[in-house]
Amino acid sequence: MSIGIVSYLALLLLAIFAAGTAYWKCRNPRLFILFFAVSGLTMFFDYLIYVWGKAYTYHPDITDGKYDTHLGAIVNGLILPAFAVLYVAFNGKWYGSVLLAGFFSGIEFLFKEWGVYKSNWWKIWYTFSLLIFYFPIIKIWWGRVTNSPGKWLSYWTLFSFFFVLYVQLNILIYGLLELKTFHVEWIEHLHRDSAALNSINALLFSSILAFLCILHARQFWYYLMLCVYIIYYFILKNLGIIQTDHLFLDFIFSFIAFLIPLVAVKYAGPKIVQN
Repeated sequence: MSIGIVSYLALLLLAIFAAGTAYWKCRNPRLFILFFAVSGLTMFFDYLIYVWGKAYTYHPDITDGKYDTHLGAIVNGLILPAFAVLYVAFNGKWYGSVLLAGFFSGIEFLFKEWGVYKSNWWKIWYTFSLLIFYFPIIKIWWGRVTNSPGKWLSYWTLFSFFFVLYVQLNILIYGLLELKTFHVEWIEHLHRDSAALNSINALLFSSILAFLCILHARQFWYYLMLCVYIIYYFILKNLGIIQTDHLFLDFIFSFIAFLIPLVAVKYAGPKIVQN
């Protein structure tokens, strides 16, 4: 295996270990909701500076295609939240956030040296400075989620929860399985192609489904959202925005990639939103 695969696989296993340890310590299912919500927040920030800002690229060497860097983004979107919930579960102090910030800054430095991560304008000290505040903010988030989160925090938690599941599952479809590509002229001119539209779709559906949860919507509305997604998919296909040589297979996988986060958000809603 290449150094890229080994490096990112090690990060993934480390993320699983950290999240599992956090749950073992806390034994609260809300912790997994927080984990995915934090992952959504992390990936949205990544979306802004990585997709649009071209701050850096990942090189896990998992595939030979141009979406290899997006697969690296998935791992990055899991490792930080895993240690964030670990920090929360063990009631981390301020110095713990400094140590974790230093730890991840060190990983970033090593990955740059090994050539499995390339920085364009992003600096390691940006990472260190942001992570010092990142972990304590997640701790405050957890405290609010478990004690009177309020409508707005509940909304953004569920929004972020759906966002990350939808984005990551679709990255696997177009990045790993290579079943489809997205084509929008103004996005292609900016060289952001599938990643940008995938995230835009996620933002659209995240906002609607989180709103339904906040309103305690009846089952009918969730079935309606499934129908809306099917119509939306085929509109994009007929407009040439979605291009695929495997229509049936891509549709089935895409539908599943929408259904899983929808069911997850519907399940998470009552645990977050207070009556």
